Amino acid sequence: MSEAERMHLFRRNRNAFRRHQPKVWKALELIEKTVSTLVIEDDVVVNIDLGEVRLYPEPAPAWAEHQLADYFKNPDRLGFENPCHCNLSPVSLGVLRHIGLYMADHRKVRSVPLPVVDVGFAFIFGVGLGLHVAELVRRNVARTLALIEPVPEFLLHSMQTVDWSRIFASARRKGMAIEFLIDADPTLIVGRLETMIYRCATFLDGSYAYPHYYSWALREARSLLNEKVKLYYISPGYFEDEILMMRNTYGNLRERSFHVVDRRPRIGRKMPAFIIGSGSSLDRDLPTIKKWRDRVIICSCGTSLGILLKNGIRPDLHVENENTAPLVKNLRAFRETYGLEGIRLVATTTVRPEASELFDRRWFYYRRPLSSSKILSGGTEPLPFADPLVANAGSAALAYLGFSDIYFFGVDCGRHFEGEHHSQDAVYYQDGYDINPNNRPDAGFERVVPGNFGGKVVTTWSLDLSRRTYTSLLRTRDVTITNCSDGARIEGALPKVAAALEFTNPPNQQQAVLDDIEKTLPCFEPGQLLEKIDLNAHFEACDVFETAFNELVDQALIEDKGFWDFERRIDRFWRGDWSEHKGVLTIMSGSYASMVRLGAFAGTRITSPNARKAFFRFFLERYRESCLWMAAETRILLREMSEGRAEISDVGKMPVPA
Repeated sequence: MSEAERMHLFRRNRNAFRRHQPKVWKALELIEKTVSTLVIEDDVVVNIDLGEVRLYPEPAPAWAEHQLADYFKNPDRLGFENPCHCNLSPVSLGVLRHIGLYMADHRKVRSVPLPVVDVGFAFIFGVGLGLHVAELVRRNVARTLALIEPVPEFLLHSMQTVDWSRIFASARRKGMAIEFLIDADPTLIVGRLETMIYRCATFLDGSYAYPHYYSWALREARSLLNEKVKLYYISPGYFEDEILMMRNTYGNLRERSFHVVDRRPRIGRKMPAFIIGSGSSLDRDLPTIKKWRDRVIICSCGTSLGILLKNGIRPDLHVENENTAPLVKNLRAFRETYGLEGIRLVATTTVRPEASELFDRRWFYYRRPLSSSKILSGGTEPLPFADPLVANAGSAALAYLGFSDIYFFGVDCGRHFEGEHHSQDAVYYQDGYDINPNNRPDAGFERVVPGNFGGKVVTTWSLDLSRRTYTSLLRTRDVTITNCSDGARIEGALPKVAAALEFTNPPNQQQAVLDDIEKTLPCFEPGQLLEKIDLNAHFEACDVFETAFNELVDQALIEDKGFWDFERRIDRFWRGDWSEHKGVLTIMSGSYASMVRLGAFAGTRITSPNARKAFFRFFLERYRESCLWMAAETRILLREMSEGRAEISDVGKMPVPA
C-alpha cells in the first residue's frame, strides 16, 4: 500500500470514526504529534516503533495471524460451572427444578460447558495496529467487542493499516456493538468496563478475554477485572427478601415514631466522629477510643456495639443495616446486660420492628434500590453509599449529617494472612452463636489487596466492594476519613496509627450536637408517613401488570429467537411507561431479572438450534408462571397494607413444584 493509498485509507477511517465513534475521534484529534512511528517495509505496515523497541516481536500481519490461530485453539473465556451465580432463591429454585426435570426428560439434548450463543462480551486487551479486529468481528465472537487501548496514538496508526469503515459495517450487520475504552489507568478502564457489564450482566457468562500485546496497563486492567467479576452478579435483591423488607418497613413506619436521615445538605459539624467496626484491629485500639471518648461522637456499627459495651465504651449512635433474627437476639441480650438508654439507633427502614423498639430514639434511612425505598418512602431520597456493609451505612449517615472529620477503627475491610477475621469479643466467637453456613465470617478471603499500613492483606468480594464504596463516598462528599484500622487500604483515606491522634475540641458536647442535628431531621409519628403513600393504587396495579406481562410473554413466544431477544424485551418493559404497575414490578425486580439469567445459563449451552428454541419456549412458560405467582403474592401484601392492617400475611412462600 503506497503512502497515497494509506492517506486515502486514513481519511476514510477518519470519516467512519466521526460517524460511528465521534467521542473516540474527538480524543484522537487532540494528538498533535505521535511519539511512536509506523514501521513500513515494501509498502506494508509491519510494526510500531516505540523508540528502543517495537510493539510486536515479529511483523504485525504474521503476528496477528499466528496469535488468532493459537488463541482459538484454547480461548480464554469466563465460564461458570453451575448456576449458583444466578442469585438463587426459593422462587428461582423452583424454576431450576423444572429445568432439571426438563433436561432429564430430554436426555438427547446436548449441552456443552460454555455458551454457544449470546455471549455478551469479548474484552480485547490492546488494539495496536488492529489487524486482529476484523477476524474477531467475522467470527461474531460476542454481542459487544470491548476494544481496550491505553495508547491513543496506536489507533491513529491503525487507521493507516486496517479498514475501520468495513469493520464497523460488518459489526453492524451482525448486530455487534463496538466499544472503545481509551485510557492508561487500569482502574478507570475497569470502571468503564463495569458500567458496560452492568447493562448486560446476564450474558457475561462465556465472555472472551483476548490479550493482543503486553503492557503494564493492560495486564493490571485484566487482573483487576478478574478480581471483580463476581461483583457483577450482585442482584439488587430477590423476591422473598424484598417481601420481608417491605413488611419490616411497613411495620416500622406504622408502629414507631422516628426521624429520617436523607441526602439533603446540612450544616457542617466540626466535632470528630469515630466509626467503629468489628475488625480484629479494633482490639489494639480500644484504649485510644476510651481516651478520647469525651471529645468525639462514637458510632458503633453492627456487632461492634457488643464489643464496645463489653469494654466499657457506650456509643452515641448505633447503626444497623441488617434484617436478620440473630440481630434482634443480640440487641435484646445487650439491652438486658448493659442497657441501651441514651443510644440513638440509626437504621435502615428494613430493620426488624422488634429491633427498632429496643431503642428510645430512632433515625431511619432508606437504602437504594430496594422496593421499600421506592414504594414506602413518601418521597424521601435514599441515603447514598449505605451498602454493602453496616460500616458503609454508618459512614454515609455521618457524612450526610454534616460530620466532615471521620475516623475508622476496626473497619479492616480484610485481614492479615494469618490474622483473625473479627475482634476477639465479636459475637461470632461466642458459644452457641448461630452462624449462617452460607455466609460464614471466616470464608471467602481470596483477594490480595494493599494493606493500610503497607504490605498485603486478604479480603472478600463484599469487603472489597465495601472499601471501594468508601472511596466513592470520599469523592462525592466534602469529608476527610482517617483510617486507623490495620486492614486493607482505602483509596482516599489517610492511614494513621491511633496513638498519633490528638484532639483539642471541648469535651462532653456529644449530646448537644446530636440534639441539634435531630431538630433538623424530618420527624414522623406512628403511621404518619404511610398517610402520604397511595398503597391502594399499587395494589390495584397488580391486575394491570398481570395483563401486560401475559401479553409480553405471548409476544416473546411468537417473535423472540432466544434469551438475548427476550432480555431486550423485558428490559424495554422495565424501562417503559410502567408507572401503573411500578409497585409490583419493583418488588419482583431482582428475581424477575435473575430468573432470565438462570434460563440463559442452561439455554445458551444447548448446541442444537432447534433444541435450544424448544427449551426457550419451555422456559418462557415456567417464567410466566413464576412471575404471575409473585404478582399474586404481592397483590395480597399491598392490599393488606393499603387496608392498614396491623398484621400482614406471611406471603411469598413458594410451593415446591410437582
